[in-house]
Amino acid sequence: MIGKTKSVIIALCAGAFVMGTAGCTASAGPAEPSSSPPTASISTPSTSSTPTAKPTPKPVPASSKGPAQNWPVPKMPEAAKKKSEEGIVAFTKYYFELVDYTVLTYDTKPIKSVTEHSCYLCAKQLIDPGDRNRGKGSWHVGGKTTLKVNFAKEVDSGGVSGFTFLRDKTLIYLPSGELQGKIPALTNPAAGTLQMIFADGWKVADVEFIDPDGK
Repeated sequence: MIGKTKSVIIALCAGAFVMGTAGCTASAGPAEPSSSPPTASISTPSTSSTPTAKPTPKPVPASSKGPAQNWPVPKMPEAAKKKSEEGIVAFTKYYFELVDYTVLTYDTKPIKSVTEHSCYLCAKQLIDPGDRNRGKGSWHVGGKTTLKVNFAKEVDSGGVSGFTFLRDKTLIYLPSGELQGKIPALTNPAAGTLQMIFADGWKVADVEFIDPDGK
């Protein structure tokens, strides 16, 4: 991995995978059928019914009043399914959309589907905390990532991308509504690489965050 464990922790606390972990600042019911009325040319009423489509719940962003609700799962763009440099770039952007989604919702299922078990930081700093916190009532506000993919390259084992990113300030609330802590905005770009394999689609095998001081 690029950099030592210490450098990884520095980058994570600066806003890589924000889950309020130690070391950072933050200590429908069925549709009603509608019967077709008889017409002049039909002597017997129709018994067929058409289900009424349920309206899509309106997304509610997280705030000091409560967690995000009905937050849409990011959809993988077609470009991210391609085994090419273009696909690597698109997949990297999509993966970080899933990171933001996981932090806001604690729903780890979508990101698990595109992450290999070999990705230690993905599990340690994002997936495992999400699974532990889901259903306990705490929530995050903010923390949106602004990502730039600087390079993408196909290799024998799959692909690799290099990126830099910024992140908005994150607020962490307890189930009681009390503010537990804050993770300051990341205003100086942090850098890292995403290593991935391609097997019926891209999956992240490892993520590395680079300490700008090289320690």
